[in-house]
Amino acid sequence: MEYSKPWLTFERQADLLINERGLIADRDCLIAHLADIGYYRLSGYWYNFKRKPVSDEDGEKDERFVEGTTFEQVWKLYVFDRQFRLVVLDAIERIEVFFARNSRMNLPGQQGRLAFWIPRTFPV
Repeated sequence: MEYSKPWLTFERQADLLINERGLIADRDCLIAHLADIGYYRLSGYWYNFKRKPVSDEDGEKDERFVEGTTFEQVWKLYVFDRQFRLVVLDAIERIEVFFARNSRMNLPGQQGRLAFWIPRTFPV
């Protein structure tokens, strides 16, 4: 299998999205975001704004966006996901700290200082 997609500059990527796929965007702003975040990472966020990926007789998919799709919509989705991920990771870290602290304080108090090395401390 041969990889057929050519390497594109950020400017060419922006032109592809705007001119060939119909994304409504400020070109300079789009180029800046492509340079900072990357085409591939952002593509996961604009996937929902694409037309139905129906292949034609040659197997080519319709890569155009639904009419009226703006980069601002895509960007808002990306920012929401980034902020949501930070909130979730913060909550996970708080839970991890809670259990680690309780393990360090309660297990030695109940089982002795070497409780972490005793297999029966952690039943399977």
